[in-house]
Amino acid sequence: MSSTDPVSKPDEPSPEAAGLVRDHLKDVMASRAFAGSKRAQDFLQLIVEHALAGRFDSLRERMIGAEMFGRPIGYDTANDAVVRVKASEVRKKLAQYYQESGKKTEVRIELPIGSYVPKFQWESQETSAQTSAETDIPVFAEGTTAQARFGERPKAEISGALSLSEARSRRGSRVLVSVLLGLGLIAIIGYASFKGFSTDSNGATKINSIAILPLENLSGDPSQDYFADGITEELIADLGQVSALRVISRTSAMTYKGTKKTLPEIARELGVDAIVEGSVVRERNQVRITAQLIDARTDDHIWAHNYVRDLTSVLALQGEVAQAIADEISINVTPQEQARLARARPVNGEAHDLYLQGIYLLNQGDPKKAVGFLEDAIEKDPNYARAHAALADGYGWMGEAGWLAYTEAFPRQKSEAIRAIELDESLPQGHAELADAVMDLSWDWTTSEKELKRALELNPNLASVHTTYAFYLERVGRLPEAIAEVQLVLQLDPVSSRSFYTAGIVYYFAHQYDEALSQLQRAHLLEPHPPKFLFPFESGVIYAEKGMYGRAVGEFQKLGDQPHALGHMGNVYARMERVGEARATISRLQEHVQKNGIGRYEIALVYAGLGEKDAAFTWLEKSYDVRDKGLTYLKIDPCMDPLRSDPRFSRLVRRVGLPL
Repeated sequence: MSSTDPVSKPDEPSPEAAGLVRDHLKDVMASRAFAGSKRAQDFLQLIVEHALAGRFDSLRERMIGAEMFGRPIGYDTANDAVVRVKASEVRKKLAQYYQESGKKTEVRIELPIGSYVPKFQWESQETSAQTSAETDIPVFAEGTTAQARFGERPKAEISGALSLSEARSRRGSRVLVSVLLGLGLIAIIGYASFKGFSTDSNGATKINSIAILPLENLSGDPSQDYFADGITEELIADLGQVSALRVISRTSAMTYKGTKKTLPEIARELGVDAIVEGSVVRERNQVRITAQLIDARTDDHIWAHNYVRDLTSVLALQGEVAQAIADEISINVTPQEQARLARARPVNGEAHDLYLQGIYLLNQGDPKKAVGFLEDAIEKDPNYARAHAALADGYGWMGEAGWLAYTEAFPRQKSEAIRAIELDESLPQGHAELADAVMDLSWDWTTSEKELKRALELNPNLASVHTTYAFYLERVGRLPEAIAEVQLVLQLDPVSSRSFYTAGIVYYFAHQYDEALSQLQRAHLLEPHPPKFLFPFESGVIYAEKGMYGRAVGEFQKLGDQPHALGHMGNVYARMERVGEARATISRLQEHVQKNGIGRYEIALVYAGLGEKDAAFTWLEKSYDVRDKGLTYLKIDPCMDPLRSDPRFSRLVRRVGLPL
């Protein structure tokens, strides 16, 4: 319906009748059918009040879209079905209400298919079959009137607005039978329309967990996969802010890229109630996202929508999609979460494209290349908070892996994280990166935990932050809590190698080596495979503690001249009493210390294995002087067990700020 074309204007009801309609409306909105959906309540009240006031020009699709959903008055209704979708939901809920209530009422509210003008049926009138709750909404061109779609009907039938006295004078048993038959028909149709949906106590679709599958790249250009994957990741992060909903992590969702599995199969593997799938098409500076929400238990479509935006408003678009999904499943979204989803900051299109390429490389396990793209993104848009947070991640990763000097990696990680928080305090990744940086750089355990808790408050569904928190808890010796946190990671990221890899590390430091190895072996069988430097290292340290020294050395040798691997390999040689080979690793590590400052803690590991305590403490002191990251594991590192009885060890633990 166009804002310039006429709309059928029924007679306005009398004041007495309008009062009865409003009283009935209150009962409808307080019912089980409507109580779980604030948007459906608002929509019904809006159209009823406009109709009662005779404001029929406001009951056009464009006008409702602008008034209720904040769309521009000239928005493209063909590509944005928000009004049609919400009208469909309201029709279903009205049918559900009248089916469940079973009460005889003087007035009945109906919303005919293809129209946004409600009908008020009085008891004396025959119930129209048009009140059935349709499952598919026809998409009509703007300007097509209800009469043109369904045929001209008598004026009284269209409006249902007979005076109250006329309605009462025509009561009779035959009419009552007709009304009851009509109610029965509505009950049957209404039941058919929403059967199969699990409902809560308010009659709303009960969906507590959801997965967003990789959006399909329909651009025809495989090189644009990074863009579709990036949009998928951002949507997952946005919807993850809704604390009442469990949202599956990106790493698990991405394992279904190109899958032939059915949605119910995927849902069972992920343990979710619903799935979002869709596609992305990028044409120059325009992005079209198609998304549909599916009840994965029944394979029923709940909601579908198309969005077209330019690149500068893509962040607002992602929040809009997340909010729409939350609305459709009637999940509670707090005012704070709504405010974060409604962010409207425009982004530089080139910067966003570079950012998506950067996070794509991070996800591929290549932080060195990712850093270059992220630095270019920040050059294009210095105020792009997400790019700063991702760059902090890249620097931190290279520092953790020993690919960049600690004195360079962690200060950069910290400064980029602080900048991200300054630009957008509500961005959880910024807080998580700051927590990681101060833990490695300055051993500020109090700030680290505070920032991690803030990140999880902003997005409780971020498996990566739960992982960092698990690593924090293990380093301070709160191992039962760390294991509990790992269980949360496995719930949010149930079919990804990274979650099982995380579990393997935590069980290793908890001295549960068989369980650690089991978790690591499961990680190796899943996608995506852990980065090449991770699996041999972690399996090597586990084999060492299980006394499988030969296998441990074999794993470390796969990593070549890498300081972390050299230190642990030297420790294993020492335990095997291959003293010459152990001392040879010390010489190689000293070269790394001279070259990039990495290796002091690893030299201490070799001396601890050799039983040379004085030399081990000498190198631990050198590690302390330069704030070596290795000391953050001092309290829990099994390789340090030979030194724990020495008073110098407990003093060092206290100086690092760790609880005894």
